[in-house]
Amino acid sequence: MKDKIFGVLQRVGRSFMLPIAILPVAGLFLGIGGAFTNETMLKTYNLMGILGPGTAAHSILQVLNDCGNIVFANLPIIFAIGIAIGMAKKEKDVAALAGAIAYFVMNAAIGAMALNAYGAEGVAEHLKNGSMTSVLGVNSLQTGVFGGIIVGLGTAALHNRFYKIQLPQVLSF
Repeated sequence: MKDKIFGVLQRVGRSFMLPIAILPVAGLFLGIGGAFTNETMLKTYNLMGILGPGTAAHSILQVLNDCGNIVFANLPIIFAIGIAIGMAKKEKDVAALAGAIAYFVMNAAIGAMALNAYGAEGVAEHLKNGSMTSVLGVNSLQTGVFGGIIVGLGTAALHNRFYKIQLPQVLSF
């Protein structure tokens, strides 16, 4: 019993390593790009001529900044996919797609339930300011990385249980 629980916890820990592994590179991109495109810093160190807006170096650094920022802005879906891959026993590619779709469906369902419960004007009135956000173009609760982790674990559990099921020929394609 103890070994089984420890084995599951080890798999959970390993599955967290996949999304976490990309954070240092994204952080470096964001830090370097953000620091060297900051006009206050460029003016302080007299670097406006070589790194200021309109230069080729500024364009490259802005791309680095945006590349790092997109990773941090989409951490919840990265965790949903990464944990689904890490926890799946077989057919990891199918688990990854299922994790992404489950994350989209979770946000759409939460947004629709909030809209139905409170109405368009009532959502802002009944929920605390900042609790709703736009997630991939859908208004939903701000679940953050925790929402991605929950979706990834749930997707992996369902995938491991049902990935072997064969549907009748009429339904499968």
